[in-house]
Amino acid sequence: MTEPLASETLKDFLSTIRAGEVRSGRVTRVEDREVLVELDGFLGPGKAVGRIRGGDLTRKAIGYPSEAVSVGQRLTFEVIAIDWQKECVWASASACEDPALRAFLLGLRRGATHQGRVQSVHNFGVFVNLDGEPDDQCTGFIRGPELSWRRIDHPADAVTTGQRVVGEIIDVDTRRGQVQLSLKALHEDPLVPFAGQAGMVTTGQVTKLIPFGAFVRIADGVEGLVHNTEFRDEPVEDPGQVVSEGDEITVRIVEVDLPRRRLTLSARTCHQRGSAPSEA
Repeated sequence: MTEPLASETLKDFLSTIRAGEVRSGRVTRVEDREVLVELDGFLGPGKAVGRIRGGDLTRKAIGYPSEAVSVGQRLTFEVIAIDWQKECVWASASACEDPALRAFLLGLRRGATHQGRVQSVHNFGVFVNLDGEPDDQCTGFIRGPELSWRRIDHPADAVTTGQRVVGEIIDVDTRRGQVQLSLKALHEDPLVPFAGQAGMVTTGQVTKLIPFGAFVRIADGVEGLVHNTEFRDEPVEDPGQVVSEGDEITVRIVEVDLPRRRLTLSARTCHQRGSAPSEA
């Protein structure tokens, strides 16, 4: 009778907890990869256990959880999820490590716009000091694909250190203390006007050669692939035999795939003098 009663009481307690809320408790065990915490507010029988992975203990660099906490220490943490199978709470202490930072992050909303100044530019993305963030923090981050609708080789092709930028907030991560922004979200996808334009013939510039074809820019931020089989009636083995980067060529739109943002082009029929654009 005791075990089922304990389980039912614990489940009732866990049902009152919501992801994102702040709870507190006492460290009862420190392991190599995680820390166990006894949650405050549970009257028993038994204990309500919170589990905090090493990466969620602190944003400081540590090798083992024991470098950050010790048994008996009290912690404040954000609830990440309720694990009904293990009957425990997964939590993050790093999300509550800096009250000023947490207050700033909780004041932001996805879909809203925010301004900031580019702190540094790297091959994997851009760090941005956001307006209003605590002085010792750099919370903004823009992934390479979110910088521009145009294909760029490096984030430095889109922004520079010290530049003021405005982006749409696409994610707020209290655990990492990071706000992900998108610059391109504030502009319409330039591929949209070409939807339903299969068969249209236009001109474009060859921007890049690859082993199986060539990319051609038909408008700012709009590039499509001409496959090796679409240059001539007879397939070519190397696109360099037909075109070079920088060439202006005539192409026909074969397919516009908006969900995957892919544009398929053909230069084959455009070489036939007097031929009308064919339907895709």
